[in-house]
Amino acid sequence: MVWNTLASLSGAAGWRARMGWFFSCLGPVVWSLPPSPARRSSARLLPIGAGLLTGLLGSVLAAPAVRAADPPGTTPAPVAAEPPAEPAEPVTSPGPQPEPSPWAGTVELYGFAPLRTTGTTTVKGFSADLDLDLGQVLRPLTGVAYIRGSVEYGRIGLLTDLSYVSLQGADGKVSDIKTRSIEGPLGKRTLTLTSGSQPSLDAKIGNIQGIYDLALRYRFGDRESAVARAGSFSVIPYAGVRFVNMQYDLALQGQASKLTLKFKGPDFEGSRTLQELNLQGQQSFGGTVAQPLLGTQAMVFLSPRLRLFARADLGGFGVNNAEDYSWNAQAGLGYAIGNSTQLNLSWRYLHLSGSNDQIPENAYNIDQNGVEIGLKFFF
Repeated sequence: MVWNTLASLSGAAGWRARMGWFFSCLGPVVWSLPPSPARRSSARLLPIGAGLLTGLLGSVLAAPAVRAADPPGTTPAPVAAEPPAEPAEPVTSPGPQPEPSPWAGTVELYGFAPLRTTGTTTVKGFSADLDLDLGQVLRPLTGVAYIRGSVEYGRIGLLTDLSYVSLQGADGKVSDIKTRSIEGPLGKRTLTLTSGSQPSLDAKIGNIQGIYDLALRYRFGDRESAVARAGSFSVIPYAGVRFVNMQYDLALQGQASKLTLKFKGPDFEGSRTLQELNLQGQQSFGGTVAQPLLGTQAMVFLSPRLRLFARADLGGFGVNNAEDYSWNAQAGLGYAIGNSTQLNLSWRYLHLSGSNDQIPENAYNIDQNGVEIGLKFFF
């Protein structure tokens, strides 16, 4: 039956199939042939090798024939395919970052500690000199409030700086007492009382000092922030108005010796010496003036959290009277203690002067310098 099947194959495939079957059958025969006695010892391995060779040759010749014998249209058994890999999640690129808000603002709570206050206060012709250290300022302190802030849209904004200080009973010395008459039909008459020696007239001074700034500003450079790259800077000039409210109470008590009373009128002039004078009294005045204001502030970051800043401004310009001036100068360092909070330490010098330019005279000329500490918040 096997031979009939092989015989049905034609051509080269049939010939290879029949030869392969022949050699496969011949292998066992060769294996079973006994060797001759003369060569028994050396040829024992010959049947084994011949059998293996004929069997192998038969397999090689028969394999292509068997594949060719498969009926046409027969498909090989399907091979199990590996399950498809799950598709990787798509990698999405980050979308466009939102634009920063054009609005920004700052608020700073601060305190100014004048280590020295000097100057002269004149209340209705009575002038008292001041030379106070920090302790002499703090003891009569009855009220204080300091705050400054800013808001901007883009680069244009507003700033404000509000300060209020109230003292009651600050120590002073009377150095000059003046009383001037109002000019009338007979002309102007002046009466001046001065001390020829160190005066012993004590003065107790009550003072309310309010400074209220409001200005329009424009920023050059980077936006203000608590943290920024080293080298980041901004320069902000501003212009606006400053309201200065000064109220003084001058209480005098004591004695003065060797006083010189000078008088001068249209037709006469003279003087008289008073050996001793007892004086008690209280005078007061108050008022608010509006001053034009110009200034600038600047800062530069020395490191991402440390910045150097400075500020200077000038107000008054003698608009109300010849003595109507005020100015600030300030420089210091700021250190970020959070991403939106900064601690500032600076040195500040403040000058205020003004006069009612009338008779009797009310005037002040005050200089203060000291340390300012502030906590600034950025929004």
